[in-house]
Amino acid sequence: MLFAMVIERGLPSWDRLPDAVGVWLQNAGGVAAVAIALVLLARWLQRDPHNLQYWALPPGFQPLLAILKVCLIGSALGYLAMILIMVGGRSGFRWLSLLSPRVFPQEPFRIGDWILAVSGALAMFVALTPIAFDMLTRFSWRRIWAIARLSWKESIRGRVIWVFAVMVLVFLFAGWFVKFKPEDQVRIYVLVVYWSMAPLFLITAGLLGAFSIPNDVRNNSIHTIVTKPVERFEVVAGRFLGYAALLTVGLLILSALSLIYVVRGITDEAKKESFTARVPIYGQLHFAGTKDPRKGDDVGNAFAYRSYIKGMTTRKREPFRQFAIWDFAHVPADVAQRDKDVAFEFRFDIFRLSKGVQGKGVFCTFSFVNVDKFKSIDPNLQSQELDIQVTTMKQEYELKRDAARKQWDDARKNEIDPTKLDEIEKQRDKDYRKIRLDLNIEYGIYETHAELADFHTLNVLVPAEALRHILSQNKERRQGQDAPPPALRVFLGVDVSEEAQMVGVAQYDFYLLAYERDFWQNFLKGVFGMWCTCMLVLGVAITCSTYLSGVISFLIAMFLFLAGLFTDYLREISEYRPNSGGGPLEAMIRLGGKIPLAGQLESSPTTSLVQFLDRSFSRVVGFVLNLIPDINRHDLQPYVANGFDIAWLDLLLLDNAIPVFGYLLPWAILAYYLMKFREIANPS
Repeated sequence: MLFAMVIERGLPSWDRLPDAVGVWLQNAGGVAAVAIALVLLARWLQRDPHNLQYWALPPGFQPLLAILKVCLIGSALGYLAMILIMVGGRSGFRWLSLLSPRVFPQEPFRIGDWILAVSGALAMFVALTPIAFDMLTRFSWRRIWAIARLSWKESIRGRVIWVFAVMVLVFLFAGWFVKFKPEDQVRIYVLVVYWSMAPLFLITAGLLGAFSIPNDVRNNSIHTIVTKPVERFEVVAGRFLGYAALLTVGLLILSALSLIYVVRGITDEAKKESFTARVPIYGQLHFAGTKDPRKGDDVGNAFAYRSYIKGMTTRKREPFRQFAIWDFAHVPADVAQRDKDVAFEFRFDIFRLSKGVQGKGVFCTFSFVNVDKFKSIDPNLQSQELDIQVTTMKQEYELKRDAARKQWDDARKNEIDPTKLDEIEKQRDKDYRKIRLDLNIEYGIYETHAELADFHTLNVLVPAEALRHILSQNKERRQGQDAPPPALRVFLGVDVSEEAQMVGVAQYDFYLLAYERDFWQNFLKGVFGMWCTCMLVLGVAITCSTYLSGVISFLIAMFLFLAGLFTDYLREISEYRPNSGGGPLEAMIRLGGKIPLAGQLESSPTTSLVQFLDRSFSRVVGFVLNLIPDINRHDLQPYVANGFDIAWLDLLLLDNAIPVFGYLLPWAILAYYLMKFREIANPS
């Protein structure tokens, strides 16, 4: 079973939205500022110096001229101040480094980041004001809708929709070549239909967007439009809306057919595995008993997604046990008020230090605790206190159980009617459970054991009544704490055995299963991510086609899409880290000199030059990365295939819709100015 996913990037959070808006203003505003500077420079270099016109504005737009000048001057002063700060910081004025922008995106905003964000916002205001003025006074949605309908009809007459019929081949013959285990049926079918539809719609979107306007210019049919009372950007907007509507309808139809293809003849194993939409609640992971509380031990795996905790042996008892700890800040009230047991699912990796026993896994213990019951706030001290409390609780349970057993044994001996013996047994079991529950409430600990299998997802069930009493109701910080105590803390420890074993964990390997929703809704929500990618390709292709030829526009759109698949790798390159081997030039020197990563390069002018060039290369990659869309965020297929719910707000809106809008807005501004100032009569 594979209920858990490998989530290498953090889940989206609304708390990061202001930071993301600030970064967007820095990037988009910086590009807008450079474009404005180039336009002003070009007008300053025109032939007639006595007739300089920096602001070619309509008469009704003149009152805003003073505001635009102030915004432009403010933006220029902000960027000039940042240049002086950077130059001064490199010239020996270390106090200026406090005003410089942050180095890593995980750091909070500095003064330099705010200067760049405000300067970018002013530049964006200057670029957007003419567009807003035209939209309010000159644009007509009726004309845009007419061009959108024309684009729709042209696509249908051009038999573009026949391209979608290729999916029929997948429905007919995919089963001949796709082999799977019964429990993997849904996962494999989802993978097949998603990876079949994605290239089909992406290539179609690129071709439609790239060749529409160039073909109109080449055929001189665009003159029929622009000679009428139609704004040029209305042509761009109408083309985009028409093609977007066509792709949306086609995607919905094929998604419905694909859903029928996926759900037909599903096996019982597949239904249990992935034919659902789990709503997980994740906790924050940290460790106790390890060198670093943020991570466990490193076993040398190249895939460093998980870190490991080690169990003790019967031959050697160490003073401190290692624990993986998950803190759940919040548990929904309706989950805690359930009558049924609450499920916690997990999927861990086993790193064997010995062969162990054939056919057996590694035994671990989960301890669900109320942190208010601990005397200390230090997780390391809490882990030691946990062992003491569990031992005391077990001893007290055994004493109370033995006393209750003696009473029930006497009652059974004195019972004459044999038909009531079963009732006595049931009542005895209820008393045992009540004794255990009372101790769980008293000590604030519920402990359960599980046998782990390597990369198999299992679950542990916690009685709802025990969970309700374990949950912490205290939201006030204790002395020395940086944050309020979690509602629930879970300790994972490897049981003592004859041979030591290690268990690898990651933050998203363990979660509380809050709800389960319908698969078909989740399938269609996953298609929304594909739709966002299609809109990205379509928008970029149409923007490029306003000035470039169809072939070049298509190649640019496809290049940006392919580059967007490697944004995670490019982001690692842009974050220059000398402790990780440096950049490409330093890597070449290390390979040539057989110098390991732990070794230090000798101090020399050559080394300084190489590191300077590597840092410059990383910054260039960082600038280029701002132009590349993050395609991986729109790949929602793993959620659907593994049976995890795609949240409406966190994933669809925050992580898909808002980034698409933020990425396409600068391209729309660029399309407005390119289309406005291009020569329509020139077909090239």
